[in-house]
Amino acid sequence: MNFSLNEIAYDVIEMYRANYRDTDSVDIRQVYHWVNSARAMLIKQRLDKNIFDIYEEEIQSINDLATTTTTGSTGVIETVSAIPVTISRKGYPGTITKVSYPYATELAFSSTPVQVVTQQRFQRAGSRKFNTALYYATIGKDNKLYFKTYTISTAVYLTAEGVFQNPIEVMMLNGDTDPYNSDYPMNSSLIRDLTNMIITDKLQLVIQQVEDKKTEDGRDTVAQ
Repeated sequence: MNFSLNEIAYDVIEMYRANYRDTDSVDIRQVYHWVNSARAMLIKQRLDKNIFDIYEEEIQSINDLATTTTTGSTGVIETVSAIPVTISRKGYPGTITKVSYPYATELAFSSTPVQVVTQQRFQRAGSRKFNTALYYATIGKDNKLYFKTYTISTAVYLTAEGVFQNPIEVMMLNGDTDPYNSDYPMNSSLIRDLTNMIITDKLQLVIQQVEDKKTEDGRDTVAQ
């Protein structure tokens, strides 16, 4: 079953109303942020235990990433702009799962898979005779995607797939005009854990702040 960010966020708001009768509600934009943060935390916790335990529903694609050649680095091209931040994993700079080049015309370039590696390994990749025909990608400290190849020296358009911290940024980058009502990239098995995390860590704090304000004023300022 697929859910949108709006559906998840408004479910959280209904839980807030069930726990505290309030004429005002929490800001929906704040709830969006809570949902994105809780999703990222839950996925990171799972990936830190098993870096390969990525659900297909969590993966998003960014298409038509323009690149340019990197000055002073033979065979390296980089995306013109930084990509949205991916969820980190232990020992990895992020969670890019696949890089492809759908518009490449060279047969070898369009059929050879790209290995997504750490920045350290990227620096050494392709330095030996037996692996100079392979292709490598990594995320730089500037959050640009770097791509190394010894057979193509011109800039190309890339597609990157991964698990991103803010799925809405990726949807908007791909031209989605209604991202808050589109399918949210999260496995449905995480919904309960996500909502429980928000109720425990976020909503209880909001309710406590309201109660504290009422105590300080000596009256129910919220209901007025």
